[in-house]
Amino acid sequence: MPGVPNTTDFTLADVIAAVLPSSNDLDECFTDAFQDAFNYTYNPGGNTNTNLLNFRDYGNDIAAQNQLYMGSNYGNDACGRPRSISVWKNRNPNSVQNGDKFWQDNGGSAGSPYPGQSFLSYTCFTGLNAVTFKLSSLGIVSNVTFCSLPSLVLSDVYYAISGGTSTPVDYYYSSEIGNASNLSAGDIIYTDAALTTPLGFNSGTIGYRYFQNGTSATTTICGSTPSDVFAQFEVSNALTGVIVRGPSCIVIQ
Repeated sequence: MPGVPNTTDFTLADVIAAVLPSSNDLDECFTDAFQDAFNYTYNPGGNTNTNLLNFRDYGNDIAAQNQLYMGSNYGNDACGRPRSISVWKNRNPNSVQNGDKFWQDNGGSAGSPYPGQSFLSYTCFTGLNAVTFKLSSLGIVSNVTFCSLPSLVLSDVYYAISGGTSTPVDYYYSSEIGNASNLSAGDIIYTDAALTTPLGFNSGTIGYRYFQNGTSATTTICGSTPSDVFAQFEVSNALTGVIVRGPSCIVIQ
């Protein structure tokens, strides 16, 4: 499907051709539009999106520059399906994220946007990078889910605050590391299971230092023996989530 021109003189017909709404009026175009297909320079979101010009550049993106292969399957999960469909994709060639865009392969070059079908799911990559996702009729990605979780949980981590400790929360690290007891300096801790947001400083009294009580679970750095043992590690001040000191197991005397 065509995108809306990046001009100020396009018409409602241009928008209808790009969105394919259930009725041919502007309100329905906004209702049926795919949010990640908007150019947020012209469509900032919220209640301000009432003007035809909010659709400027809708459905367009930076040019496809990555050739790869994907598979498809009926339903919501294409994990494990053969990847025999040659396509082109924008952005990172090694991952698929919501809002990415696919194009058909036109004999070794990017052709028209890939016409995704609502009753199909799609998949790319193998191993820990394998994902399943949906594609809109404009080839725009949504509902990305990892086929194999790329991360493991580092459970109940807390930090020092004035007069005590913070509420424990879970963080995450690459599943390639294995049990949390294998974590070492140089490994990266993240705040999300998709491993996209590295752990930064905390708001406590020692912003770069974190703690975790020992248990027999594989999600803790230290074991439960002896009792009253806890782990301590410090992260980089560059906000990269990298462990720069520790982890070490400390026994309360």
